[in-house]
Amino acid sequence: MNLKPQLPLICLLALIAIVCANDDCAPLRCGNLTIGYPFRLKTQPRNCGDPRFELDCENSTGRVVLIIEQEKFYVQNISYSDYTIRFVDPSLVDTNNCSIPLSSFPLSGSSCDQYMFETIDYQFMYIVNCMTRMESRVYIDASRCINGSGSSSSQQSYFYFLVGRTPPSEFDPSCTAVARVPGDFRNISGLPTSDVYEKLSKGFEMSWRYYNMSCEDDQGFFIVHM
Repeated sequence: MNLKPQLPLICLLALIAIVCANDDCAPLRCGNLTIGYPFRLKTQPRNCGDPRFELDCENSTGRVVLIIEQEKFYVQNISYSDYTIRFVDPSLVDTNNCSIPLSSFPLSGSSCDQYMFETIDYQFMYIVNCMTRMESRVYIDASRCINGSGSSSSQQSYFYFLVGRTPPSEFDPSCTAVARVPGDFRNISGLPTSDVYEKLSKGFEMSWRYYNMSCEDDQGFFIVHM
Protein backbone atom coordinates (compact mmCIF):
# COMPACT_ATOMS: atom_id res chain seq x y z
CA MET A 1 0.00 0.00 0.00
CA ASN A 2 1.29 3.47 -0.86
CA LEU A 3 1.25 5.77 2.20
CA LYS A 4 2.88 8.81 0.62
CA PRO A 5 -0.37 10.68 -0.12
CA GLN A 6 -1.33 10.35 3.57
CA LEU A 7 1.86 11.89 4.95
CA PRO A 8 0.78 15.56 4.57
CA LEU A 9 -2.45 14.74 6.43
CA ILE A 10 -0.54 13.02 9.23
CA CYS A 11 1.82 15.98 9.52
CA LEU A 12 -1.13 18.38 9.63
CA LEU A 13 -2.83 16.39 12.40
CA ALA A 14 0.41 16.32 14.40
CA LEU A 15 0.78 20.10 14.01
CA ILE A 16 -2.82 20.65 15.16
CA ALA A 17 -2.19 18.45 18.22
CA ILE A 18 0.91 20.50 19.15
CA VAL A 19 -0.95 23.79 18.75
CA CYS A 20 -3.88 22.55 20.85
CA ALA A 21 -1.50 21.34 23.58
CA ASN A 22 0.14 24.76 23.66
CA ASP A 23 -3.29 26.44 23.89
CA ASP A 24 -4.13 24.28 26.91
CA CYS A 25 -1.05 25.68 28.68
CA ALA A 26 -1.49 29.28 27.59
CA PRO A 27 -1.34 31.89 30.39
CA LEU A 28 -4.67 32.36 32.18
CA ARG A 29 -6.21 35.30 33.99
CA CYS A 30 -7.55 35.22 37.53
CA GLY A 31 -8.75 38.55 38.82
CA ASN A 32 -6.07 41.08 37.87
CA LEU A 33 -3.24 38.52 37.67
CA THR A 34 -1.89 36.47 34.77
CA ILE A 35 -0.85 32.91 35.64
CA GLY A 36 1.92 31.52 33.42
CA TYR A 37 4.97 29.28 33.63
CA PRO A 38 6.38 28.16 36.03
CA PHE A 39 3.04 28.63 37.81
CA ARG A 40 -0.06 26.65 36.96
CA LEU A 41 -3.71 26.67 37.97
CA LYS A 42 -5.36 23.55 39.39
CA THR A 43 -7.79 23.54 36.46
CA GLN A 44 -5.04 23.22 33.84
CA PRO A 45 -3.77 19.89 32.42
CA ARG A 46 -1.06 18.25 34.51
CA ASN A 47 1.60 18.93 31.88
CA CYS A 48 1.20 22.69 32.30
CA GLY A 49 3.62 24.56 34.53
CA ASP A 50 5.56 23.15 37.47
CA PRO A 51 3.38 21.13 39.92
CA ARG A 52 5.36 22.64 42.82
CA PHE A 53 3.96 26.06 41.83
CA GLU A 54 0.29 25.14 41.68
CA LEU A 55 -2.14 27.96 42.40
CA ASP A 56 -5.90 28.14 42.58
CA CYS A 57 -8.34 30.76 41.34
CA GLU A 58 -10.93 31.46 44.02
CA ASN A 59 -14.16 32.08 42.14
CA SER A 60 -15.95 33.75 45.05
CA THR A 61 -13.31 36.47 45.42
CA GLY A 62 -11.48 36.40 42.07
CA ARG A 63 -8.21 36.02 43.96
CA VAL A 64 -5.24 33.77 43.30
CA VAL A 65 -4.56 31.37 46.18
CA LEU A 66 -1.46 29.45 47.24
CA ILE A 67 -1.87 26.63 49.75
CA ILE A 68 1.43 25.43 51.16
CA GLU A 69 1.68 23.05 54.10
CA GLN A 70 -2.05 23.56 54.72
CA GLU A 71 -1.56 27.31 55.08
CA LYS A 72 -3.54 29.60 52.76
CA PHE A 73 -2.19 32.81 51.23
CA TYR A 74 -3.51 35.26 48.66
CA VAL A 75 -1.20 36.24 45.81
CA GLN A 76 -1.07 40.03 45.53
CA ASN A 77 1.29 40.33 42.57
CA ILE A 78 3.51 38.29 40.22
CA SER A 79 6.42 39.87 38.35
CA TYR A 80 7.73 37.47 35.73
CA SER A 81 10.53 39.83 34.73
CA ASP A 82 11.85 40.07 38.31
CA TYR A 83 10.96 36.48 39.32
CA THR A 84 9.05 37.77 42.35
CA ILE A 85 5.68 36.94 43.87
CA ARG A 86 3.97 38.73 46.76
CA PHE A 87 1.73 36.99 49.32
CA VAL A 88 -0.60 38.17 52.06
CA ASP A 89 -2.57 36.41 54.79
CA PRO A 90 -6.26 36.24 53.72
CA SER A 91 -7.45 37.61 57.08
CA LEU A 92 -5.63 40.89 56.33
CA VAL A 93 -7.61 41.60 53.16
CA ASP A 94 -10.85 42.28 55.02
CA THR A 95 -10.41 45.42 57.12
CA ASN A 96 -13.48 44.48 59.18
CA ASN A 97 -11.95 41.17 60.19
CA CYS A 98 -10.98 41.09 63.87
CA SER A 99 -9.15 37.76 63.72
CA ILE A 100 -5.41 37.62 64.33
CA PRO A 101 -3.35 36.42 61.31
CA LEU A 102 -1.85 33.12 62.42
CA SER A 103 -0.57 31.71 59.10
CA SER A 104 3.14 30.82 59.00
CA PHE A 105 4.93 30.71 55.65
CA PRO A 106 7.34 27.72 55.62
CA LEU A 107 10.87 29.05 55.20
CA SER A 108 13.04 26.08 56.09
CA GLY A 109 13.25 22.54 54.89
CA SER A 110 15.42 19.69 53.71
CA SER A 111 14.04 19.06 50.23
CA CYS A 112 14.58 21.13 47.10
CA ASP A 113 11.28 19.81 45.78
CA GLN A 114 9.33 21.29 48.70
CA TYR A 115 10.77 24.78 49.11
CA MET A 116 11.07 26.85 45.96
CA PHE A 117 10.94 30.41 47.24
CA GLU A 118 13.77 32.67 48.36
CA THR A 119 12.91 35.44 50.81
CA ILE A 120 13.71 39.02 49.81
CA ASP A 121 14.98 41.58 52.31
CA TYR A 122 12.92 40.29 55.19
CA GLN A 123 12.86 40.18 58.97
CA PHE A 124 10.83 37.67 60.93
CA MET A 125 8.05 38.75 63.21
CA TYR A 126 6.51 36.30 65.65
CA ILE A 127 2.96 36.22 66.92
CA VAL A 128 3.04 34.97 70.49
CA ASN A 129 0.36 33.76 72.86
CA CYS A 130 1.04 34.79 76.45
CA MET A 131 -0.72 33.66 79.60
CA THR A 132 -0.14 37.02 81.29
CA ARG A 133 -0.36 40.61 80.07
CA MET A 134 2.98 41.99 78.82
CA GLU A 135 4.01 45.56 79.64
CA SER A 136 7.30 45.67 77.68
CA ARG A 137 7.62 47.87 74.56
CA VAL A 138 8.84 44.90 72.54
CA TYR A 139 5.44 43.19 72.98
CA ILE A 140 2.89 44.88 70.71
CA ASP A 141 -0.79 44.11 71.27
CA ALA A 142 -1.99 42.05 68.29
CA SER A 143 -5.67 42.99 68.69
CA ARG A 144 -6.91 45.17 65.84
CA CYS A 145 -10.47 45.78 67.06
CA ILE A 146 -11.35 48.74 69.25
CA ASN A 147 -13.31 46.61 71.68
CA GLY A 148 -10.63 43.92 71.78
CA SER A 149 -7.72 43.54 74.14
CA GLY A 150 -5.71 40.92 72.29
CA SER A 151 -7.00 38.36 74.75
CA SER A 152 -8.87 35.09 74.54
CA SER A 153 -11.50 35.05 77.29
CA SER A 154 -11.83 31.25 77.19
CA GLN A 155 -8.17 30.68 78.10
CA GLN A 156 -7.33 34.14 79.45
CA SER A 157 -4.37 34.49 77.08
CA TYR A 158 -3.01 37.48 75.19
CA PHE A 159 -1.63 37.75 71.65
CA TYR A 160 1.31 40.00 70.81
CA PHE A 161 3.62 40.83 67.91
CA LEU A 162 7.28 40.22 68.70
CA VAL A 163 10.23 40.97 66.42
CA GLY A 164 12.10 37.82 65.37
CA ARG A 165 15.46 38.97 66.75
CA THR A 166 14.19 39.52 70.26
CA PRO A 167 16.94 38.30 72.62
CA PRO A 168 16.09 35.30 74.84
CA SER A 169 16.29 37.50 77.93
CA GLU A 170 13.27 39.50 76.60
CA PHE A 171 11.17 36.43 75.82
CA ASP A 172 8.79 35.79 78.68
CA PRO A 173 8.47 32.08 79.63
CA SER A 174 4.68 32.45 79.79
CA CYS A 175 4.58 33.12 76.02
CA THR A 176 4.51 30.66 73.13
CA ALA A 177 5.21 31.50 69.48
CA VAL A 178 2.17 30.48 67.43
CA ALA A 179 3.08 31.97 64.01
CA ARG A 180 6.01 33.54 62.18
CA VAL A 181 5.71 35.98 59.31
CA PRO A 182 8.41 37.36 57.00
CA GLY A 183 8.30 41.03 56.06
CA ASP A 184 9.64 44.50 56.84
CA PHE A 185 9.65 44.16 60.62
CA ARG A 186 13.11 45.40 61.63
CA ASN A 187 11.95 48.24 63.85
CA ILE A 188 8.50 47.56 65.26
CA SER A 189 9.26 47.94 68.98
CA GLY A 190 6.98 50.61 70.38
CA LEU A 191 4.89 50.94 67.21
CA PRO A 192 1.09 51.24 67.47
CA THR A 193 -0.83 48.08 66.58
CA SER A 194 -2.34 49.79 63.52
CA ASP A 195 1.12 50.48 62.08
CA VAL A 196 2.10 46.82 62.39
CA TYR A 197 -1.09 45.77 60.60
CA GLU A 198 -0.35 48.28 57.86
CA LYS A 199 3.00 46.56 57.31
CA LEU A 200 1.31 43.15 57.36
CA SER A 201 -1.32 44.21 54.82
CA LYS A 202 1.44 44.98 52.30
CA GLY A 203 2.34 41.29 52.30
CA PHE A 204 5.80 39.84 51.78
CA GLU A 205 7.76 39.22 48.63
CA MET A 206 9.47 35.99 47.59
CA SER A 207 11.58 35.00 44.58
CA TRP A 208 11.59 31.82 42.49
CA ARG A 209 14.70 32.83 40.48
CA TYR A 210 16.78 29.86 41.68
CA TYR A 211 14.05 27.25 42.15
CA ASN A 212 15.30 25.00 39.35
CA MET A 213 18.88 24.69 40.63
CA SER A 214 20.00 21.39 42.10
CA CYS A 215 20.39 20.94 45.85
CA GLU A 216 24.15 20.55 45.35
CA ASP A 217 24.48 23.85 43.47
CA ASP A 218 21.90 26.18 44.99
CA GLN A 219 24.14 27.48 47.80
CA GLY A 220 21.03 27.94 49.93
CA PHE A 221 19.36 30.39 47.57
CA PHE A 222 15.87 29.10 48.01
CA ILE A 223 16.05 26.82 51.01
CA VAL A 224 16.09 29.36 53.83
CA HIS A 225 17.04 27.92 57.22
CA MET A 226 16.11 29.66 60.45
